[in-house]
Amino acid sequence: MLKAAGSILIMISSVLYGWKVQQELGEHVRQLVGMKEMFLMLWGEISYTRTPLKEAFLQIASQDKEPFCTFLRKAAEGLEENEEGIGSFWGRLVEQEADVFLFNEEEREILKRAGENFGYLDGQMQLKNLELYIGQTEVLIEKAQGELKDKKKLSGVLSVMCGLFLIILLI
Repeated sequence: MLKAAGSILIMISSVLYGWKVQQELGEHVRQLVGMKEMFLMLWGEISYTRTPLKEAFLQIASQDKEPFCTFLRKAAEGLEENEEGIGSFWGRLVEQEADVFLFNEEEREILKRAGENFGYLDGQMQLKNLELYIGQTEVLIEKAQGELKDKKKLSGVLSVMCGLFLIILLI
C-alpha cells in the first residue's frame, strides 16, 4: 500500500514537472513576441510622435506587458539619474534583469545591442536600427515556434519516463 502511494506521488510530481517545463517553453515564445512588440512600439513612438526616449519607455511600460513594462520603467528611471550613456546603461540593465527573461544568450544579446544606439543616432538611424532588430526577433520567434511543439512533446514524454524509471528503481 505504501509503495503504491509513493509510486502515485512520484508519477504526479514527474508529470507536474513536465507540465512546468512545457509552460516555461511557451513563456519563452511569449517573451520573444513581447520583445518584438516592444521594438515595434518604440519604432512607432520614435517615427510618428517623435517622443523622447524616456517618455516613450514610460508610454510603452504603461501597457503592462510583463516583463518588459518593469524593464522599461527601470530604463526610464535610469535615464534621469544616470551619468553614463543610455547604451551602456541599457546593456547593464539587460544583464541585471537576465533572470526575469527566459532568453538564451543570442536573444539577450539582441536585446542588449538594440539599446546600444539609443540616444546616439538621429531619428532615422534609430528607426533603421529598430527595423533590423525587429527582423532578427521575427527570425528568433519563427525558430522558437518551430522547436516549441517538439520540445513540449519531448519534455512531457521524458518526465513520464523518468517517473516510471524512478518507480521501477525504487520498487
